[in-house]
Amino acid sequence: MNKSAYGLKISAFIAITTIIGFLFSVLVIKNFSAPLSGGGDLDYWEYTGFYLSENFHIFPFPHLDLLNNQSFYPYGVNQVFQPWSLERDFIYAISYKLFGLGAWLQFYYLASVLVTAIGSFIILVKDYGFVRASWFGLVVSFGNFYAIHKYPGHFSISVIHWMVLSLVTDFILVKKIVYKENVSLKFVLLKMVFCILSLGQELAYIASYTLMSLSVCIVFVIFILGHRHYNNPSRLFKKIYHQAITYKHELIELPLIHLALLGLIFLLSYIYLPLVIQIYHQAKSFDFTGINNGAWWAHPVRLLIPYLPWINPGQPIFDKILKDSPEGLGAGSPGLFLLILGILGLWQARKQRIIFIPLVIIFISCILYHPVNFPILKLFPWFTLNRVQGRCTVIYPVILGLLSLHIEFYRFKKWTRNFISILLVCLACMEIYIAYSFKFNYQPYSFDKNFFSYMNLVKQQPGEAVLDWPFCIVGGNGLGTEELCPYFWKNASVFSLRRFHKKKVMGQFFARLHPDQIKPYLDAGWNKLFLPDSPDIFKATGQTRCFNSNEWSFFTEFYAVNDFSGINLYTDLLPENCVQDFYVRFGQPTIETQIPWAGKVKFIPKNIALRNQVNLALGSQLKFEPLLDLVKFNLLESRNPYGLTITGLSEIEQDQQNNRWRWGLGSETRLSFKLSTSQKIVLSFSFNNPIDNQEVLLKVNGQVIRNILNISENKVKEDLIEFTGKKGINNIVFKYKDWNQNNISFAPKDKRNMAIYFTKLKLFSFLMYNMDNINLIIKD
Repeated sequence: MNKSAYGLKISAFIAITTIIGFLFSVLVIKNFSAPLSGGGDLDYWEYTGFYLSENFHIFPFPHLDLLNNQSFYPYGVNQVFQPWSLERDFIYAISYKLFGLGAWLQFYYLASVLVTAIGSFIILVKDYGFVRASWFGLVVSFGNFYAIHKYPGHFSISVIHWMVLSLVTDFILVKKIVYKENVSLKFVLLKMVFCILSLGQELAYIASYTLMSLSVCIVFVIFILGHRHYNNPSRLFKKIYHQAITYKHELIELPLIHLALLGLIFLLSYIYLPLVIQIYHQAKSFDFTGINNGAWWAHPVRLLIPYLPWINPGQPIFDKILKDSPEGLGAGSPGLFLLILGILGLWQARKQRIIFIPLVIIFISCILYHPVNFPILKLFPWFTLNRVQGRCTVIYPVILGLLSLHIEFYRFKKWTRNFISILLVCLACMEIYIAYSFKFNYQPYSFDKNFFSYMNLVKQQPGEAVLDWPFCIVGGNGLGTEELCPYFWKNASVFSLRRFHKKKVMGQFFARLHPDQIKPYLDAGWNKLFLPDSPDIFKATGQTRCFNSNEWSFFTEFYAVNDFSGINLYTDLLPENCVQDFYVRFGQPTIETQIPWAGKVKFIPKNIALRNQVNLALGSQLKFEPLLDLVKFNLLESRNPYGLTITGLSEIEQDQQNNRWRWGLGSETRLSFKLSTSQKIVLSFSFNNPIDNQEVLLKVNGQVIRNILNISENKVKEDLIEFTGKKGINNIVFKYKDWNQNNISFAPKDKRNMAIYFTKLKLFSFLMYNMDNINLIIKD
């Protein structure tokens, strides 16, 4: 192919792609006039870029400030568990610093889709011609339905350009080695550029697919070369020597191109590698052993689900039939049209099957991968944090597209060829329409008219932080939802408003959380101030009541001694009388606006009297310990009574006969509470023991009250204890010798650490206990 013809083909494809890209923008992106927002995950993608803009340092080597209190104020936290995509974050950070707020991520996403299409075409056109290279370029960009559906909610999974180009060059490399074709120095350097650029994409998934493909292909190439020169290793060394001489000549002939590529490799490595290594080591410093990080899995059968009007991946019936947990529309389903073409290509080129071995290995590994039951991908260290198997779907069109390049339709008889062609064209048209139809209803978020005025006012206020109430602290693994984010579906993203007002905040939604990270909040007692109207984070709509005097005292002191500029009060999450109480205590709001999902928010500036009380040393030391107003607590009726802190006890369980029980979990069950005065208390309990030779030790405030030894299997124990609770903190502790999954496994399919189960667990004030007994006597 001469240079003019090659250039003409590239120009023609760029023109075609640009036109399709414009239509794609209208159908999918829709808005290039405002920042990307809308609540939930969607607000996170700009935030990481903003965070990088504030915390990136280039000397003495590129690194991020990850240990600070910009969120989790005032306690501080390791900020490593953010959804890093370094290229996206750098592009946003640079654009934000130079031009302020804008639709930078929307432009970046469009550029990603175009680079995917045009880059793939340029790599393949010499080997496969204009038609096939064009076909592949369009399929992996505009036909990757799963990646398209991930925009904008899971933005980082929709940006895949360098990963796609890296997989394509991996395939070409294997093909050249197998067919003993020359691998030019320019190709090797370009391959390295793509690989390093991939480190700038989503690290736990997109970049990891690049590294997996590269690893599999390198091992395969080494195997091929080793097998080829097994009987004459000296010949291999001679070949390597001659290849080095060839590369030297290529470098001399075209020094500018090769030196530019080498310079790009060095520059990208200098920027990306230190950051990736820092993020990796910081993440690995947390031990998640035994912590549920969540897992989502798409059944392999989803490969066969087409995008048709009457049957498509958007139908919930498949979740019930397959009993899997796909994440997002189209997880595991690349489209039947593309699957058929991939299978046809593999079948027709079966005599060349050796070049497809790495692709098939990768494809099968992704399909069979289960984050818990069959974590095959975690053989690669970069998949350590990978917990969503369905995201592998983004590479399915790449693999199937490469296989489809080898279809030879002329090998079919004419009538068969015509029939297959008509069938495939009709199938393709229907699948494209149905896949894109899911995007028709998407409307970009429109900011409230007062939004930017509100944020500017907050930004201008004195004080390093702003208090969002209610705030949310949560991880993508679910940690924190019960304790510190009961309104997840409404306020999970309010922390990201930092990119507008630039104040420190109390909350944050991380990709995952470790218990050590939320411990300061739990120690301070913040979890006791959340009073949701439902334990279900998707049903809770707000606080059931306002603070009592003890709670107001802690909240007010905390607000006063920390350097807050004011309160962002989310009034839709509070009772009306509570909103008025905030106004009475802290002053009237000066401005209000609407926030995605969270609803109406009003800003109350911190008054001068409270501002003069700032004492940062005290701010992070305050602790809220609610007083137990002990009358009568039945822990088989109330899951978590006010003022009582419970650990090592399951949720209330119930059978069809309304029998209730709660499991004691792990090594101990602990009931902690604070009393305002010393008083007599009665503890009444009954438990059933499923473990032979169990031992249960009961302590009250460190003193052994009962030591029940050699409890036989299925033995029921019942007791009533009277003791004097002291003023201050009290602890009732049941300690167990054995539990499920420890020294015994009486319920192998249940992973909980169950020791005994309580059929009665009550706390009474002594007076109430006597009153109950008098009432029983009267009834008798």
